[in-house]
Amino acid sequence: MRSSLLARRAASVAAAAAIAATGAMAVAGAADASTVHAKRLPTHLSIGDRRLVEHHEHLTLIVGRLTSLHFPLRGKLVFLDRVAGHTLTVVGHERTGRGGGVAFVVGPTTTTNYQLVFPGTPNFHSSHSRVITVNG
Repeated sequence: MRSSLLARRAASVAAAAAIAATGAMAVAGAADASTVHAKRLPTHLSIGDRRLVEHHEHLTLIVGRLTSLHFPLRGKLVFLDRVAGHTLTVVGHERTGRGGGVAFVVGPTTTTNYQLVFPGTPNFHSSHSRVITVNG
């Protein structure tokens, strides 16, 4: 009987040690999980322009395409900014279409520089296009 009582105590001590060790591991694992940040995917924003004539009024269509790893991003908010020196002024904003495309119609009276800007989301990094010049 005596050996079985010792065996029981040894087993209970071993079980308590195992529970304590796994509890400490679970707490350490939870702390590590809270400090890990999700990796945001890179984005690319292209820009182009096309001249339009609408009832003798000269307009320009500014088009862009937002992609991530060569896949189009749909439904993302893209801003059209006017560039003057080092200052950006928001002219408009649109959501990207099915193929990641976005379009803005502008009719500047003077020569103006434009740039497309994607501010980013929790899953995608921000990006901006090159600056294009539209003659008025």
